[in-house]
Amino acid sequence: PLPQSLRWGEGELCKPVLQAARLESADYEPQFATSAAIIPRSDFGFISAVRIKKEKHRLPTLDFSAVLRANLRRLPKAARPLDAKQLMNISIIGASGGVGREIAVQLVRDRVLEGRETLQLVGGDHSSAHPHLLHGFRADLLDACAEIAPNIEVVSDAAQITGDIVVLTAGRTFATSPETVDHASRDELAAGNLPIFEHYAQALAAQKRAVPPVVIIVTNPVELGVQVCTKYLPRDYVIGMGAHSDSLRFRAEIAADLGIRRQRVQGYVVGEHGMGLVPLWSSVRVSGFTAEQWQSALRETIKPVPAEEFSGAVLREMKNLVQLLHNDPHNGPARAYEHIATLSPDLRVAVKPLATHYTEAKTIVATAHATVDLVEWLLQGHSVEIAAQFQHDGENDLQGPFGARLIIAGKVEQLLPWDNYTAAEAALLHASHAAVQTKITQWNS
Repeated sequence: PLPQSLRWGEGELCKPVLQAARLESADYEPQFATSAAIIPRSDFGFISAVRIKKEKHRLPTLDFSAVLRANLRRLPKAARPLDAKQLMNISIIGASGGVGREIAVQLVRDRVLEGRETLQLVGGDHSSAHPHLLHGFRADLLDACAEIAPNIEVVSDAAQITGDIVVLTAGRTFATSPETVDHASRDELAAGNLPIFEHYAQALAAQKRAVPPVVIIVTNPVELGVQVCTKYLPRDYVIGMGAHSDSLRFRAEIAADLGIRRQRVQGYVVGEHGMGLVPLWSSVRVSGFTAEQWQSALRETIKPVPAEEFSGAVLREMKNLVQLLHNDPHNGPARAYEHIATLSPDLRVAVKPLATHYTEAKTIVATAHATVDLVEWLLQGHSVEIAAQFQHDGENDLQGPFGARLIIAGKVEQLLPWDNYTAAEAALLHASHAAVQTKITQWNS
């Protein structure tokens, strides 16, 4: 049977056009396409065109893309695969911060939630200099998006969190002044954010829900957040978004060098969300490229750093970046971008976010976009392959939190094996994992 979205897509959109062309159902054959080109972040299928069967008709195809775009806003939301379940609510912990606010804006603007569902803005910093910021933010959101906004509420007590998906963005981050770049320490970040991870993980576990919420860790260190939350919640309900964000950057950098859209590139970055990231070149596929064309582009255009040299190259480029920013706080960021543009895509993925952070723009929009991706896929409940930080328990001979390729369908369903990784990628992964384990032990001591 056709998915619900195809049924109403055909009935509400395609049939009027078919009737206008005087075509009967026996005269055409539907051609299906995902709606990614029509609705961002959606993988529901729609009838996008039909192939005309009968020779008496002059047109070989009818394209419905424009019709779909013109009429989508007037149609009801496509039924979710989980439509037998209850409505789904989302809670954003730390919604008063830059990333938390941007996630809320994107969720509302992109109509991720239905009108009857709830977006919960969670505060809780009673020492804040702006204790009413979330109430003002809620009012501003409703003013801007009154026609499409879900129910939006503000809470300050962790016990009041009701989201089926909980996005954790609260906590400290690095200062953005270039003068402070050589003092930035993930150890200090971990020390400041560990109590926050503990507080909210314990509060969610204390609710003793029949079905626990899915927790998406955005706050850094992402690995520490995953490790702490899985002490209190089932590990298949906790993921860190860092590896997905890194994978999106990886695809974008490859696409930029090839002069194509990012949507045509598939590829993953796993490992640590930080200097221990591992680009999986073995996972890269480019739509429209044969295997021979891709290998040629890899040699002549992309020129990736060999896996066995990657860790050293990242460390070297990080030191170069720190020196540029520290020695010239005024022009350093611009000079840093000029230098980063000369690097290979895998190194740009590792280094560019740091440069962006120290422009004071941070990486707010990209981080929110990656998080909303995960939220929407979890809401839809389809099986989707992602890269994310996950608490390992012996899989691939690993223990503890580490970025990996996963299958999610409402929660984590499967951790994928390393069967197709190269020996050099596997070695790099083991080295990254050992470094993460050492840090986790230090941060918890």
